[in-house]
Amino acid sequence: MNQIKLVTDSAAHLSKADLQAYGISVLNPPIIMDGKLLGYVNKISSEKFLQLFDQCSNKPIIGDVSVGEITRLYNELGADGSQILSIHLSDKLSNTYANAKTAASKSTSQVTVVNSQVTAAGLSYQVLEAAKLIAAGKSIPDILPQLTKIRNRTRIFFSVRNNQQIVNNRIIGKLRGFLGKHANTAYMIQFGDNDFDLVAHGSKDESLNEFWQTQMQAMHDECIVKLTILHSGTNARAQFLREMLNDEFPFVPISIVPTNPEMTTFIGRESTGVTYLLG
Repeated sequence: MNQIKLVTDSAAHLSKADLQAYGISVLNPPIIMDGKLLGYVNKISSEKFLQLFDQCSNKPIIGDVSVGEITRLYNELGADGSQILSIHLSDKLSNTYANAKTAASKSTSQVTVVNSQVTAAGLSYQVLEAAKLIAAGKSIPDILPQLTKIRNRTRIFFSVRNNQQIVNNRIIGKLRGFLGKHANTAYMIQFGDNDFDLVAHGSKDESLNEFWQTQMQAMHDECIVKLTILHSGTNARAQFLREMLNDEFPFVPISIVPTNPEMTTFIGRESTGVTYLLG
């Protein structure tokens, strides 16, 4: 059986150890501001990008990885006859999936491209599952249904306190954003079925805490096997959530990580994300 090689986005929250252990190739999108190239995502830490994001009135954006660049990577990886499994951030957040599909059609290698239909932490769940299945000798037709199962068992929530980026990305309308800014409103957003859904809003900490009190009651009826907390900025809110969730689910591993640049440009500063996986 030909070897299978994995490709994914820099948005995936994967450790260097996992990338090396499974030989995962990571795409490297450019960071653009005012039409000029500032650098590349894989060359900047999440903390440094947040500093840059804070200091600039015109916010940096994450550019596209070109079809040509992805095609060259696929050709290089498949030159030894390997198949390629390329798993990407939801197409609601990035153009990479669309560009990867085009690149696959142009490549001389055999490439299967997957739209994860999730955000960053959820993407890592799928990529790691695929990596483990490849290591176990599974074929791509065996792997794809398992990725669908992982996606269907992934739950994603974001609390947003500064609404500028969710207005810019049309998650909420300009009028709602204007009124919310002046009313000091916080938003709870769920990402499911490959789209954003506003599920709660109100005065900052009070409305968010009320949401989590209700949500945790529902979570106790679920079998949770993994929890990831993301934050864009200071981690005080993330630590609060970790303590709260750890008290409720003491046997579930919980990790806290800074949001990567891709997610920061979508949800903005002062945001916290909770992604969890059901067993």
